[in-house]
Amino acid sequence: MQVKLSALWRKHGAWIIACVAVAVFYAVIFAFGITCPIKHVLGISCAGCGMTRACMSALRLDFATAFAYHPLWIVLPFGVPLGIYFKVKHHKAALYTLLSVFAAMMLAVYFYRLVTGSDIVQFAPETGWLFKMLRF
Repeated sequence: MQVKLSALWRKHGAWIIACVAVAVFYAVIFAFGITCPIKHVLGISCAGCGMTRACMSALRLDFATAFAYHPLWIVLPFGVPLGIYFKVKHHKAALYTLLSVFAAMMLAVYFYRLVTGSDIVQFAPETGWLFKMLRF
């Protein structure tokens, strides 16, 4: 068991530390009432805005609300296992293609939501911390 844990740590230690650091970071900022650091600092929603709420709605089987929050939530249940499979099987080209297609879809949805004036995605730089600091 000890040998397996040390091998696991050597292989994935950096990823484990990164995941723990992100989780701690989000726990701290959430404790201060900041739900999205990008929107808090810039005043602009990111391309993934609404994805967490969409996944939570889908888990409650409220699919209409899930699609309203973010229409690409449906990609995650299929894309994540597929990405892990490509990573494990060392199919780098397939993994990069999958990630590139997902990134392009995210950007397309993001710009569509910005242009159409979605309630979820907001562009208000004047409300961001950075704008307020520069104005100060």
